[in-house]
Amino acid sequence: MPGESSLEATCRDCGRSLSFHAHETQPARCAECFDGFMQARDIEFLSSYAELGVTSRRILAETCLRALVTESPPVRKVLAMNIMEQYVHAAGDMIGLVHALRQRGREPVMRALLGFKLDRASALSFFQEIATTTESDLLASLGLPTPGQIAARLPSLSKSDARDLKLAMIQMLGDFKRTGEMGESVALALAQATGENRSGAALTKQSTWLDNTGLKPNQIAAIAIDEQRRTINITAISVDEKRLVNVVSVIGAMTHISSTLIYATLTVEQERGRARRSQARGTS
Repeated sequence: MPGESSLEATCRDCGRSLSFHAHETQPARCAECFDGFMQARDIEFLSSYAELGVTSRRILAETCLRALVTESPPVRKVLAMNIMEQYVHAAGDMIGLVHALRQRGREPVMRALLGFKLDRASALSFFQEIATTTESDLLASLGLPTPGQIAARLPSLSKSDARDLKLAMIQMLGDFKRTGEMGESVALALAQATGENRSGAALTKQSTWLDNTGLKPNQIAAIAIDEQRRTINITAISVDEKRLVNVVSVIGAMTHISSTLIYATLTVEQERGRARRSQARGTS
């Protein structure tokens, strides 16, 4: 604001003087210390996120799927839309996690993951990469060994731990392939969700007033405004149980990818920690 004087605060970590205006929130730390604060907690954040955050999409989708059996047609449509929302969110979680792990060392994982914004372009780019990149190159970009390199790269793991990690990563690579094959449909769902300025799209049982086409009896539509493109996005979702079972299965695959990426990353970090401690003892 013109003529407004600045106020002073002190970084709680390094003591550096910080300036801010009266209409701004008083900062607790300087930018450098805040980055360091978050980066020092990368591993703890990933560990905590893996325990519940990663699996929440699958849990919600499976709960909605079980409820479909006993509910009335209108409620079934709402449950179907919620399953599709979890499908889109699971894809966003997975792609955001890949982005965050690739940014490690340059940006705190917490910021990279929580600040990640997924749109149609980034979704298409990700799934195209999955379809064209070799498994070894994909894992190398994430700082992870291939299943065949685990014994050599992580020598302190017991045979049983190495076997468990190897099996989980083999399944993860299969899940990557599976989700990559469905990439176009995921990107379409994400495109329809783009531009929403609310917590979710509005549900409607008919759309003839928007697209002159309308919905089938077993469909429901979600509508959202795309302000950037100045269009109304309409996503028609079938409540066919077989199709939704497949969708929930893919949600499970994507959440398994995220869980295994964190599992493998934490294991690699534990190995690095052991190596540093061993080296320190050797030089002391």
